[in-house]
Amino acid sequence: MKRSRILLVLAILTVISATSSRAQTGIMGGVNIASVSASVDGSDVSTDDRTAFNVGVFAGKGGLLGFMTGLFYSQKGFAVEGSNVDLDYLTIPLMLRAKILMLRGYVGPNIAFQLACNTSDDVDLAGVRFSCDDTETFEFGWKIGVGGSLLIFNLDLAYEWGTTDIWKADNGSIKNRAFQIDIGLGI
Repeated sequence: MKRSRILLVLAILTVISATSSRAQTGIMGGVNIASVSASVDGSDVSTDDRTAFNVGVFAGKGGLLGFMTGLFYSQKGFAVEGSNVDLDYLTIPLMLRAKILMLRGYVGPNIAFQLACNTSDDVDLAGVRFSCDDTETFEFGWKIGVGGSLLIFNLDLAYEWGTTDIWKADNGSIKNRAFQIDIGLGI
C-alpha cells in the first residue's frame, strides 16, 4: 500500500509538471470496451466484454517527441455466465509521444487505483467464486495508442493491458484489458 501511495504522488506531480509552461491540455472521454484475461488452475476462462466509458483530463509537452499524461476515471470489468463485474478506476498514463503534423502515437506505463468494484450476482469462474473483497486496489499496466488533432478537436484509439493480477485468489488470475475510442477538446 505504501508503494502505491508513493506512485500516486509521483504520478500526480508528473501531471502537474506536464501541465505547466506551454503544455497542450484538454478534456477527453469516450468508450471503453473492457475485457479480462482470466484463468483458474492454469486454464483460461472465457468471459464477455463490458462496454463502459472513461473521462478525464490530459496534458502533453514537446514537439516531435514529447510526453503525455492525464488523470482519468475509467470503467472496466467483465461478464461471465450472466453475471457482471464492474470495476472503476482512477488511471494515470505516463507516456512517450511522437507527433507528426496532426497525428500522434504514444506508449507507456498506465497506473490505476481501484475506486469501486460491484457484482450483479454471484460470479463463478470455472468453479471458483469471485468476490470484490478479493481484488487488488492497485494495478500496473501499459497503454499504446494513436490519435489525431484538428483545431481543438482530438480523436484517439488506444489499448490498455494490465500486467498485474487484480484477483487475490491462489488458484486464479485476472488481468484487465480495454480498447478505447476517445474524443477530446484541447483547452
